[in-house]
Order: sequence, then C-alpha cells, then structure tokens
Amino acid sequence: MDSCYGVQFPLSLLVQAAVLAQALALGSLPAFIPCEFQPQEGLVNCNWLVLKSVPHFSATAPRDNVTSLSLLSNRIHHLHDSDFLHFPSLRRLNLKWNCPPRGLSPMRFTCHMTIEPHTFLAVPTLEDLNLSYNGITTIPALPKSLVNLTLSHTNILVLDSSSLPDLPALRTLFMDGNCYYKNPCSGSLDVAPGVFLRMSNLTQLSLKYNNLTQVPRFLPPSLQSLLLSYNRIVQLGPQDLAGLTALRILDVGGNCRRCDHARNPCIECPHGSLWLHNDTFSHLSHLEGLVLKDSSLHKLNPQWFQGLPHLSVLDLSENFLYESINKTTAFQGLTKLRKLNLSFNYRKRVSFAQLWLAPSFGSLTSLQELHMNGIFFRSLNEHTLKPLAQLPDLRTLSLQMNFIKHAQLSIFQPFRHLRLVDLSDNRISSTNKMVATTGEIEAGEPFQLGSENFLPTPLDTPKPKTFISSCPKSRFTLDLSRNYLVTIQAEMFTHLSYLQCLSLSHNSIAQTVNGSQFTPLVNLRVLDLSHNKLDLYYSQSFKELPQLEALDLSFNNEAFGMQGIGHNLSFVAFLPHLRILSLAYNDINSRVSPQLRSTSLHTLDFSGNVVSRMWAEGDLYLRFFQGLKVLQQLDLSKNQLHTLLPRTLDHLPKSLKVLRLQDNFLAFFNWTGLDCLPNLEVLDLAGNKLKALSNDTHLNSSHLQVLDLSNNLITSVAPGFFVLAVQLQKLNLSHNYLKTVEASWFGSLAKNLQTLDVRTNPLHCACGACFVEFLLEIQHAVPGLPSQVKCGSPTQLQGLSIFAQDLRLCLDETVSWNCFGFSLLAVTLGITVPILQHVYGWDLWYCFYLCQAWLPWKRRSGAHALPYDAFVVFDKAQPAVADWVYNELRVQLEERRGRRALRLCLEERDWLPGKTLFENLWASIYSSRKTLFVLAHTDRVSGLLRTGFLLVQQRLLEDRKDVVVLVILRPDVHRSRYVQLRQRLCRQSVLFWPHQPSGQGSFWAQLATALTRDNRHFYNRNFCQGPTAE
Repeated sequence: MDSCYGVQFPLSLLVQAAVLAQALALGSLPAFIPCEFQPQEGLVNCNWLVLKSVPHFSATAPRDNVTSLSLLSNRIHHLHDSDFLHFPSLRRLNLKWNCPPRGLSPMRFTCHMTIEPHTFLAVPTLEDLNLSYNGITTIPALPKSLVNLTLSHTNILVLDSSSLPDLPALRTLFMDGNCYYKNPCSGSLDVAPGVFLRMSNLTQLSLKYNNLTQVPRFLPPSLQSLLLSYNRIVQLGPQDLAGLTALRILDVGGNCRRCDHARNPCIECPHGSLWLHNDTFSHLSHLEGLVLKDSSLHKLNPQWFQGLPHLSVLDLSENFLYESINKTTAFQGLTKLRKLNLSFNYRKRVSFAQLWLAPSFGSLTSLQELHMNGIFFRSLNEHTLKPLAQLPDLRTLSLQMNFIKHAQLSIFQPFRHLRLVDLSDNRISSTNKMVATTGEIEAGEPFQLGSENFLPTPLDTPKPKTFISSCPKSRFTLDLSRNYLVTIQAEMFTHLSYLQCLSLSHNSIAQTVNGSQFTPLVNLRVLDLSHNKLDLYYSQSFKELPQLEALDLSFNNEAFGMQGIGHNLSFVAFLPHLRILSLAYNDINSRVSPQLRSTSLHTLDFSGNVVSRMWAEGDLYLRFFQGLKVLQQLDLSKNQLHTLLPRTLDHLPKSLKVLRLQDNFLAFFNWTGLDCLPNLEVLDLAGNKLKALSNDTHLNSSHLQVLDLSNNLITSVAPGFFVLAVQLQKLNLSHNYLKTVEASWFGSLAKNLQTLDVRTNPLHCACGACFVEFLLEIQHAVPGLPSQVKCGSPTQLQGLSIFAQDLRLCLDETVSWNCFGFSLLAVTLGITVPILQHVYGWDLWYCFYLCQAWLPWKRRSGAHALPYDAFVVFDKAQPAVADWVYNELRVQLEERRGRRALRLCLEERDWLPGKTLFENLWASIYSSRKTLFVLAHTDRVSGLLRTGFLLVQQRLLEDRKDVVVLVILRPDVHRSRYVQLRQRLCRQSVLFWPHQPSGQGSFWAQLATALTRDNRHFYNRNFCQGPTAE
C-alpha cells in the first residue's frame, strides 16, 4: 500500500487540511483553476471545459499579467458586466462556440447569448475580440480600443449606423456565414451604405456567405483586403469597387457557381456566368491577389487585367475556361504574377486527347506556381507545356487528377528551375507511348466521363503526410503517386538525371527490382515506393542509385505474404548513403535475409511486421538488426511482441538512441536490459499491456531522456523506480490506471522533469491524497493540471478536476457521518423518551409486556418449546443423498437464512455417544417439531428410514401430531402408494427437488414453510380435516 494511504485519524486529517489551506493561501495552487495559464504568452486557456459562466479567479492570481483569455467551446450563455473587470491588461478575448445558432448547433438546439451593456466596455485595453459561432442578434457595446473583431456565424443580419458602434481603431472585421445554408435566414445580411466609413483605419473586411446581392456601397478607402466570396453577386462594375484604390486582395469567388462541381448546396448562376465590366478592376492599381474561382466564367477578357501591374496571385479555378487555356491572350501583361490556379476548368463529361497552352503563358515571367488540376486530358507530351519552358522562376507545376494515361517525363528536362511536378491521382500506365499531336486541343473521340469522376476529393481533402515530405529541399521532385503504373522501366526517366526526389506510391507496381529500373536517376536521393507489390529478390536492388538517402518500401506486403517465397534484404548494404529506410507494414515474419547490414543507415521503420515470430526461430534472426552499425532510430511498433528479453536487446545496435515499441503486447519489460543500449535517449512503450512498474527491475539508464508509458494498464509504481534515470526529462504516464502519483517514485529527479503527463488516470481524490501536494510542487511540468488531471474516485468526484474539492474544508466523511448520526440519535432520544414516559408511561408498559407474550421466541421458551425445528432422516449408504443433505439442505436452512435460520438435528452431528441407536432416534423425533425424510426413491425403504417412519406414526397416534415432511430427490421414479395418498391428503408436505436451477428458490421457500407451520393447515378439506389435538 502506498505510504500516503496509511491509517488516518481525524486529527491528522484536520492538520493536513490546514496545511493545504495554507498552501492555497500562499498561491501554490494553479492560479487560474480550472483554466491553464501559459505565462510566456500571457494566455489563460479555458477551452473545452464545459463552463457555464466566466470563471472568477482568485485575488492572488497574477491577473495583471493576463493579456489573452480564451473561452472557446464552452456553454456560456450569459455575459455579465463584471466578468472581465479584473483583467486590467486584457488585449485578446476569444468567446467562439459558446452558444451556436440553431443551424450550427450539433443537436439543432436554439440558443441566444445575452451580453450585458458594459461587459466589454469594462475592458478598455481590449484589441482582439472573437464572438463567432454565438447566437447574438445585435453587436454589443465595444471599447474604442478594438483592432480586430470577429462576428462570423452569428445571427446579426443588420449593419447600420445604430447597430455598428464607432470603432476608430478597428483594422479587421470578419462577418462571414451569418446567412447561408448552414445558418439560414429569411433574406440576406443588410448592410447600410456608408456604414463602414466611420472606420477610417479598416484594412480588412470579410463578408463571405451572407447572401449579399451587391457589393456594399461606400466602403472606406483604407481597405486593403475585401472578401465577398460565396454570396449572390452576379455582376461587378467599376462603381461597385469605387474608391478602393488601396485594395490589395479581392475575393469575389463562388458568387456565380459551377454547380456540377459543388460539394455543398448550390444555386445555378441566373445569367450563366459572373458578369464583369471591362473596367471593373482597372482602377485597382495596387491589387496583388484576385480570386474569381467558381464564377462560371467561359472566357477571359484581357481588359479585366489591364491596369493591374502588381497582380501576383490569380485564382481562376472551377470555371469553364478549357478553351481559354488554349487561346487566351489575357496573361500577356501579367509580368508580376507569381501564382496561377486554373484547376477544374474541364468541359462537362469530356476528356481531351491532349492539351496545349496558349502562347500568352510565356509572358508570365515571374510565375512560380501553376496549378492545372482537373482539366482532363489524356496525354502529356513535349507540346503540352512548351510555353512554360522559358519561365525562369517556375518552381511548382501541379497536374493532379487530369486522367492522364500517357506521360512523356523527359519533357521536364528544359525546366531547370522546377522544384516540384505533381502528376499524382492520374491514370498513367506508361510514359513512352504517345498520342499523335494535332496542334490544338481536340475532343475528337471524346472520352465520356461519369459524374462520379468530378468529385472534388483530391483538392478539397488534405492529402495524408507521406514519405515524400523529406523532399522540400531537393532540387527536383516528381510525384507519380496514385496512378496505374504496373512496371518500372529505365526509359521512363530518360533525361531526368537531375531528379532528386521521386514518389511512386499507391500504384500497382508488381515486379522484381533487379537494379536496372532507375538507371538514369544517378542523383536520386529520396524514393517512395510504398503501397505497391514489389518483390525484393535480388541483392542488386537499387544499386543504380548511388546517392539514395531515403527509401520507403512500406505496404509492399503482397510478396512477403506468399508462402515459401524467400526475400533478399541484403541490398541495403550496397547503398552507401542510405540514411532512412522504411520496411513498415509488410508482414515480414520469415524467409528473409538473416541480418541487415549498413554503415550509413540512421533510421529504420520496421513497424507493422511480425518480428516476434522471427525472434522465436532460435538464433536465426537474433542478430537481424545488429549489422546496422550507426543506426540511431528503430521503430518496432505493432510487431506482436509479447516479451522482450535482455538477450534480444543486447543484439540491437549499440548506437541506438530512439527505440519505439508502441502497440505491442508487452505485459512485462525487463528494465535492466536497457544497460545493453548505453546511448538510448528515447523509449516509447505506449499502447502495451504493462500492469506495474515493480521492484523486481528498476529503470537503470543513464542517458534516457524521454519515456512514454501511455495507454498501458499500469496500476502501481514502486518507490524509487525512476531514481536511477538521472537524465529523464519527459515522462508520459497518461491513459493508465494509476490512483496516485508519488514523489518517492522520482526522488531528487522530480525537480528536473520538464514534462510529467498523468492525464486520464483514475486518481483517488480522498482527503489527504499526497499526490496533490506533489503535483503542485512540479505544476510547471504537468500538462493540463488545472482541468485535465481528473479524479477517478470517490464516486462524487469522478470525472472532476483534482482541485474540484475545497482542500481547506477537507474532512473525513466517515467520521462526519458517524458524528452526525450519534448526535441526531442522542437529541431524538433525549426529547422523545421523557415525553412518552410522562404521557403514555402505563400504556407503553402494558403494550410492551403484551407483545412480549406473543413473540415466537417467548413461546418457545415455555414448557412445550422443542430444541430442534426438524430432524433429518436419510440413508447414509447413498452418497448422493448424504452430499445433498450436508452441502445443500444444511447450508440453505441453517446458514443462509440469517435470523430466520432453522435448527436441524443430524445423526452424525447431534446424536449423543453412549446411547443406543433407538434411544437417539426416539429422542431426535420427539425433540423436533418436524421429521424430514430425504428419499432418493420410495419403493424400497428399510433400516433407519423405516424405523424412523414407524416412530413418527407412533407419535401421530400418541400426540395426534402429523410431523412428516417428505423430500424426494428424484421426481421421475416410481412413487409408492403412501406417497400418492399423502399427496392427495397433504400435498404441501411432499416436496420434489427440481431439476432446473431456476426452480430451486421456490423449493427452499416451500420447504421452509412446511417445516415452520403445522401440517394440519395443509390438509385437503375435501378429504379430511387432519389430526386434531385432544
């Protein structure tokens, strides 16, 4: 038992509570309970605490240092004037997602937030206020110091001079999503003309998703960013943007949508396209970013972009510009354009044979990024991108999801400045078979596409992080993932010797790699072949890549799953610069090279295999990793490991610094085995089955800095367990079953911990719990201490913070309840007894003795009281009957009835030695109220049973008392005439042991009744009245 849970006396508890109360007074508790304070940022984080009101913090808390307060995602429905009064330095306040409007509420509940008039006026230093996702219908009174204001996804539908306060310092205003399909309203956001003119410093205004039908009039000339996307503005002219000469960013996309590509409710453009006047943007000479996406544009007017010398970002995606891409001259004057997005400008249900770019693309001399996803053309050749070849700054070219079947990769040779070409999510099955070019975009034999091909998944869904993330600094990256490649040929990469990063993941490559597939790629450094079907058979695999540094072969498990096929991993030894290798999730378990060798490999991911089966094959694979001389990181997660012996750890590379063993089945870990890894700094044992950190083996690793034991089954930790890990800085014990956290586990090491994570443990928050004081001492290292470290017991505190109970009033509940009960009893007796004695003394005396006379125990103490309730007669020669009597009958009637227990007379227990058998039998029958015969059958009765039955009949004749009760253990046997007759006359005195367990409860109740009541009450009155006493 833990030291702090010894015997506790009430006095010691009071002293302990006083000490904790003094600690509270001195401010050693977290200052902003239940919130978390981040002093470096001056932030009090109260997010996701299900608060129903703004917490009022202790006067000792350093409220003067608070500059930011976040109350995100709580349940605060009412804000009072005094809620923020005690934060004199507050600058940023986040109240997002406290009382969402009905359409945005997950449960569709109606919610209205009430804000008192001086709530925010009491904070004159406030600069940033976020009230988004709250059910407010008017803008509250706000301080003039406000710089940034967010009122998005609310119910505010009117902006006029009376509703919008004067905010001269305001620079940013967001009011998005106040009237759209998720937050519906009867009309649109009503913006009065000139309502923003009073905000002379306003530079950024966002009014997206508000059903606006026109640009608000008389906007302040100071605006630099205007976001009006996804409204219902179907035409734009110079007068709509008049006076906005300082505008740098304009977003009017999604106002006239292309509904065949929409992922949410869409209304067709009434005029078929967004109407733009020739001079709509001509006066916006400082414009740098223009968004015209999803506007149903069918052509580009060169005059739209005249007068925009600084335009650097242009988004024209999701339109109908498939013909303009071939013929437009609109790009000729955009010499400063750096990023151009033309994605998803396809023709409905048509895939072009090939695509040619208009010559005006060659005028984009500053272009760095070009996105042409979803144009839908089937062939990529030297003519497709010809106008881009001479662009000196082009770095990124994205051609995802174009249904390209044939790609000539050598066309990228002239693009010496390209850093990334993304051809993922196409249908490339070969790179040398070309389609005859015609010099123009053609749809002759158009490839008809179904509607399912237009789902916006590739762009709108973030792609998962892959091995290719190692490539940002590479000279040239080519992404061919998620295509239809089946084989790899060296001809595919002709003239791409400068390629440094190549992704071929998620294809169907099913070939044996023999060292000839990547011959031209002499400078390749990163190769991703994950999610394919490669067969690693030759030791010369990848030898043609002398500069290879990172290789991903994960999820190539098909070949490894073939029964009886061997696999050769010796190729690793012939890659002199290989530093990172992934063999994860290949189900590798046997028939592979007995040892990996490398003098350069730094990181190996071997997760998702079955190394447990490999190490079970004697010493064959015991040294599998030992040949990796400079290995520093090894991941053995999800390898079905149940044990990890010291001899296994001893054959791991001594250079190992990081060892990950997540999600295995380790129920025991021999910590002394870490001596075999003298340089180990990080050990990850999360997600295993460890139950205790015991005294058997202490953690002994002088270099260990990070230890993750989360998501185990740990219930206890031995004192001093972590003491010898002198360099330990981060310890994760979250998601276990610990009931306490003790300083004795760490010794002097506790003060050096940077992180001690004990969240999601069922801590026992009894009075005097020692872990509270310990966690307060190192609270800087305990993440989520104020709100996420919670109690698991007692029941009334389950799920609450460990500080939910007031420690100053902490007393022993058992003592309190006992004192209360005794005092209440004493007061009640002291009042009622004298009154009753004075008023009803004689009556109570009479009733007492009258009741005493009628009590059963009183009657039994009379002259006719008998010592036994029943004498049990049975045939000892039958073991089954004897066993039933001693282990069933006796237990049920004597031990399990409590105060109603019956007294049985048993031959072997209660007969007096020295007397004859007949004397004992006669005494037992006449000393018992009933005689219970336990029979296995009724057709043959002899010996003691017969003699006892004759004596019972004699007692019936002499005393006129029927005391016979029969219990027949086998109801299915032949019944004698006596039993049949007795069933007719006195049915309740003949009982049958039920075969089904469900009937046994009823049997015992009937037997108890038969033994405690006189048999004459059971006789059938239709036949006789039973014996009557004289």
